[in-house]
Amino acid sequence: MRLRHLFSTATATAAAAALALLGTAPPTQAAGPGTTPGTYTDYAFSGAPVLTDVTWSTTVQHDPGYRADVFWSHQFGFDKGNGAYLGMQSDGGSKRTLLFSVWDVSEAKTGSDGSWCLAFGGEGEGMSCRMNLDWTAGHRYTFEVAAEGDGWFGATVADTATGASYKLGSIKTPATAISPRGMVDWTEYFEWNDSRATCYDQPFSDARFGVPTGNGGTVTASVSGTSHSDNACASMTRTDVAADSTVQNLAIGNSARGAVTGQAGKCLDALGGVTDGTVADLFPCSGGANQAWVRAADGSLRLPSDYCLTAEGTGNGAAVRVRDCAGTGAGGAVTDAARQWTYSTSAHTLVNKASGRCLDVPGGDTSDGTALILWDCSGSANQQWNVPATY
Repeated sequence: MRLRHLFSTATATAAAAALALLGTAPPTQAAGPGTTPGTYTDYAFSGAPVLTDVTWSTTVQHDPGYRADVFWSHQFGFDKGNGAYLGMQSDGGSKRTLLFSVWDVSEAKTGSDGSWCLAFGGEGEGMSCRMNLDWTAGHRYTFEVAAEGDGWFGATVADTATGASYKLGSIKTPATAISPRGMVDWTEYFEWNDSRATCYDQPFSDARFGVPTGNGGTVTASVSGTSHSDNACASMTRTDVAADSTVQNLAIGNSARGAVTGQAGKCLDALGGVTDGTVADLFPCSGGANQAWVRAADGSLRLPSDYCLTAEGTGNGAAVRVRDCAGTGAGGAVTDAARQWTYSTSAHTLVNKASGRCLDVPGGDTSDGTALILWDCSGSANQQWNVPATY
């Protein structure tokens, strides 16, 4: 199971937020936690109502990219037993997922066609009901959990733009109601489990969380606080608070994660995989991690696990490789400027800061695997690139 973060925040509620789980293995290179952004919104219901149902909402305003590893979650508790969460994920290039999970329970049953339930282990145990859904940025999705009797609670997700509705499943608990206390909406970048992850290799995301409502909409929560992960990414996060919602903005200044496309519609590629020193080449677009770039706020172009597009020299014909963003490259000659690229939205060129020369497909050779170089900028087709969007 992929272990999710144990979040800690400035508020007592979020400090109690526990671990979430997804059934895929962590990256093999992970030796300890990396550095990724995280944001949290806490809620309070006045009068401590007995809640037999609660509805949350999430609108991912800009898609961070199909290769993004982002979880937008609604966390809550019950009047008896332990906590639960439900939400939506962009899962690193795997099928996107809706999920409903409860700790310290052992019974679950599926909902709509295509849903499934499973037991999870690792840091905590419980049951989870899930469904793959290629959700759409800009659509508002509502997430309802409702008591069904005898301790069973069911979770239903609806796309308010299309009217489509999906029941993820039902999970049996010792509870009779949902607790009005301890509700937290959070955004997690779960590449935290990659020890190489940094703020600059994570894609920008912004999601609007509506304030929860309960008991058929007769009671409404209010925002009681917001916070963020206390790490180096804090300066790249912001939560905007309105009367009916908050917008959590993460990895501010970075682009979405996606392909850089060039001549013949082919992709900027790390030949053979994401490793230090691999050749930057032109190759058919595959959607792989070795073509999943973030234009970082510091001017670099980064692949997952923090590898940078790097010029190996400054003259015409200089090689371009993928290098460890924190390393010095062959011979210790790589400077920060060698890893920085300026994108011209009019000329569609990527200009290397160290040399002022352009990323170039030599001779316009669009054969698969053609190694890229630096060359004097000419504006020709073999120097034109389309890059992931920055918002």
